Amino acid sequence: MNITIDVDERMINDVQDKLGGFHKRAPGAISNALNRAATNVNSNIKKEVRKEYNIKSQDIGETLAKTKATKGSLRAEVKSSGRSVPLDRFKVSPMTVNPKRKSQIKIGVKKDGLKTVMGAFVADVSGKKVFQRSSKSRLPIKKLFGPSVPQMLENENVKEIIETEGHETFNKRLEHEIDRILEKGRG
Repeated sequence: MNITIDVDERMINDVQDKLGGFHKRAPGAISNALNRAATNVNSNIKKEVRKEYNIKSQDIGETLAKTKATKGSLRAEVKSSGRSVPLDRFKVSPMTVNPKRKSQIKIGVKKDGLKTVMGAFVADVSGKKVFQRSSKSRLPIKKLFGPSVPQMLENENVKEIIETEGHETFNKRLEHEIDRILEKGRG
């Protein structure tokens, strides 16, 4: 999933008009505002995804890549790419290895509660992980996965908040950059 903030000619002309005699500094002001908005989007992704899903900020951050804007390229982007997240990275109850457990384990991918996963069990294979048998026999077993971070970002609640706050931050920072340039010019 990509969240991109692009700038068009109309916006550049508008900023140049506001800057008046300092119109040559418009690309710098826009790129600074874009980069601040990208940083805001990056942190909001972690915050908003964690409101809906039981996942650590670090696991989300590992999937994010930020492309900064420059004066020559007025485009900032935050991109999330990655594979499905193993279920052991979400909330698992109980997360103990017990081969004689009679009750099913419960897993909470989303914050709305724990759900029983029939046939799932916790085993210590290079760390505790959640598995399920592929057949009635003891082997083979398969590791269980939840959604990927890009899939979590497709959640409408999460996506809308991140995009709205990103655009608001960009507009506020752009006004701040314009004011800063004009203040320096007067002084």
